[in-house]
Amino acid sequence: MSDALLQTKLFMPPLRHTLVTRPRVTAKLNAGLRGKFTLVSAPAGFGKSTALSTWAGDLQQPVAWLSLDESDNDPVRFWTYMSAALQTLVPSIGDAVSVDAVVNPLATRPLETTIVGLVNSIAATPAPRLQLIVDDYHVIATPQVNETLFFFLDNLPGRLHVTLAGRTDPPWPLARLRARGELTEVRTPDLRFTTEETATFLRDVMGLDLAPDEIAALEERTEGWIAGLQMAALSMRDRDDLAGFINALSGSHRFIMDYLLEEVLNKQPEEIRDFLLQTSILRSLTPDLCNAVTGRDDSERVLATLEQANLFLEPEDDTRRWYRYHRLFADLLVDRQQRTQPAQKQELHRRAEAWYESSGQLGEAMNHAYAAGDVERQIQLLADNVLTMAYQGELTTLVQWLERLPATTGRQQPWYHLSRAWVLVFAGHLEKVEDHVVKAEEALAATPDEFAAAERDYILGQIAALRGYVAGLQGDWPRSYDFTTAALAHMSEAGPVARGWTTLLLAVVLRAFGRLDEADRAFVEADTLSRAADFTPLTVDVLWERSEMQRTQGKLRAALAGSRDVLDLVADYRRQTGRRLAPTGYTYTGIAAVLREWNELDAALENAHEAVTLSKRWGMADAVIRSHIQLAWTLQAAGSPDAAQAAMDEAGEIAAAMSPMYHTYVGGAAAKLHLLQGKLDAVAAWADAAGIRVDDTLEEGPTGHHIHLAHLLVKQQARGRLPSVQPLLRLLTRLEERTTASGAHGELITVLALRALALAGDGREDAALEPLARALEMAAPERFTRTFVDMGPPMRDLLLRALSRGIAGDYVRSLLAACDEPVAPDVLAAAVDPLTERELEILRLLPTSLSTVEMAEQLIVAPSTVRTHIKSIYGKLQVNRRTDAVKRASELQLL
Repeated sequence: MSDALLQTKLFMPPLRHTLVTRPRVTAKLNAGLRGKFTLVSAPAGFGKSTALSTWAGDLQQPVAWLSLDESDNDPVRFWTYMSAALQTLVPSIGDAVSVDAVVNPLATRPLETTIVGLVNSIAATPAPRLQLIVDDYHVIATPQVNETLFFFLDNLPGRLHVTLAGRTDPPWPLARLRARGELTEVRTPDLRFTTEETATFLRDVMGLDLAPDEIAALEERTEGWIAGLQMAALSMRDRDDLAGFINALSGSHRFIMDYLLEEVLNKQPEEIRDFLLQTSILRSLTPDLCNAVTGRDDSERVLATLEQANLFLEPEDDTRRWYRYHRLFADLLVDRQQRTQPAQKQELHRRAEAWYESSGQLGEAMNHAYAAGDVERQIQLLADNVLTMAYQGELTTLVQWLERLPATTGRQQPWYHLSRAWVLVFAGHLEKVEDHVVKAEEALAATPDEFAAAERDYILGQIAALRGYVAGLQGDWPRSYDFTTAALAHMSEAGPVARGWTTLLLAVVLRAFGRLDEADRAFVEADTLSRAADFTPLTVDVLWERSEMQRTQGKLRAALAGSRDVLDLVADYRRQTGRRLAPTGYTYTGIAAVLREWNELDAALENAHEAVTLSKRWGMADAVIRSHIQLAWTLQAAGSPDAAQAAMDEAGEIAAAMSPMYHTYVGGAAAKLHLLQGKLDAVAAWADAAGIRVDDTLEEGPTGHHIHLAHLLVKQQARGRLPSVQPLLRLLTRLEERTTASGAHGELITVLALRALALAGDGREDAALEPLARALEMAAPERFTRTFVDMGPPMRDLLLRALSRGIAGDYVRSLLAACDEPVAPDVLAAAVDPLTERELEILRLLPTSLSTVEMAEQLIVAPSTVRTHIKSIYGKLQVNRRTDAVKRASELQLL
């Protein structure tokens, strides 16, 4: 299910044709433009939204609007909507938003630092002065939202002015903003109707012809309170004794409201009264939704009638398909509905929940299930959609919903504990998962008659899938395989999202075992299931994991093409839903890996940073850790070892709070970084602590750590610190057998290159060229570069020797050109078989326009002799054409 952005939250309330001109309010709002921030704060019913939309409509500047509601207390949701609102001004600035995960322990830095990218992006935009209006901010109570928004405002670029409207003041140090002249305040006294404005409103808007003393009395009774004035005017329609009615008004605003609403409602036909009461449960109204809730088929006509009668109905979009009741009017309608029709409440909310669920708006569906007090439906919504919401980064919302559920009993308990377990998995709290899995298992066993066979099977499948996932994250691949296959056996009748996710897990486990052909089939099946469910977030995850395997197989071009296809999917998803897919961080991690291998380091760094940004938005530990590791390796290749170590340290901090598997995973990644940095003692200590031994049998499982060990031993050999090369060569033989059998050609290239170095270091340079030639043959079509360059000067020397033997000449030259220490032309020339004096004579004639016959005449030799020498020259220079020979000879300074 897709929980798409509700576009009506981004629409400015449409202007009415009959409005009271309010020059005092407009002047104060205009004056506020000299600062960075305007606060409009007043109780309900004082016309804040109307005043702002009227003012904004007359501005000669781009304006964005955002209306808030209680669900925006989730920081991820809040900043997603903020980004969407700002994108209506400048489409590109939304790309800079990175919302850190709120669920610890991933929020390793203060949450507000994640807004820096948005601030910087706004500052850099060439757009003119921009306006952002945020309405109903009083609904926000979450400290993280308040803190990050104040940080945003405190660092606001000069070209953006923000106006915040609400019933209460935000919990910020407003005095500081006042002292700096950055705050303009529009409060209740500014918004009260004056006598003149009251007269205009009653005459032109409400159509009442009152005497001046009646207007003055009414203004005094309502104290300029616009909502009270409007309801009084509605009550006075068709009354004869207006003076008596006005004199009877007294008491607080609430009592006036209660009295006047009774008057207004009692004047409506019964069918309109019923419609108002039944639809009062809705935050927003559209004809189809109102039909679903009321059981009518003419809600479009009723809504048009209410709007025409000015009965507290306000359009939310320009097409008048979505409306809302005035908030105070809605509150009192709800109160009246509960008092007069209490039996209907639960059913009305259930109908609304069903409509929102079918339209893909999970948040609204959940809110109505909660309002209906339907605990079982809430739990089922959570259980059915926990994967969806986790993929959308809304872990905080999931936690909030789980915490507000009452104690569960009976058939609700297994689903409740499964939902808890999934949230903990995605948040990275693996040590807490098993407790809820056990409780789900016990609750299922305790209620044998509560579940049909298919549902019971599905619950058992989820239990097994959770255990399989946790086992995999802990590096226990055999147990992970057993649990995952058991889960799929139970899920034959489950939905495609659950089966697709579990099949993806099976593919990852098979990949870890080196069973790559089986893994590929599982990836294809998971992709098919995710597309059948039309669930793009899972499709993105599947394709990324498959591209990881393709890189292991040495298929760099296919991996990059697949990743770019994913970005097209993501762009389509964003156009359809208004959301950026946080799991896309995986994709950018994979793109960065390929570009780093190709030595395209600027582009690799750009993608690595984007991977970190998006992975933090999602908040899943695995994605955050992987993106930091790739960033560290890329920074090292780009010549920034300190920054590389900092990125790896951050990955380590997150992993330490997760599980032993994460710690092991990051330990291996850090070992690779230390190999690149020449910190051999650190690598040796890692291998010893991790129990990685040169004589390990290398049974099923990942081979990466043993490849790092082999690389360490090769480096120790180069420094004279390896007593015997034989254990190393035997390890490399076992690694070659494993990677060859599994089809992990990406790793096989590394193993063959290390074997070549080990043999050369043992004085067997001629023997070293055989595995090197095989590695180069496999690597050249896919442009492997850093694999060789990162092996340092010994590999560079071996490549020069390969060049002198005519092995993969053009490819070897590209590798030598990419070395961190470029090879001098004279060294390159020395690697070429020397040309004879006669060949040099002919070489000097090649840049001319002379034909072979003309060269022969000039040198007084036969044309066949010239042709023989030219063929020899081509062979020594590793070229096939005359122009290439001239170019290569120039590079080698032979001309």
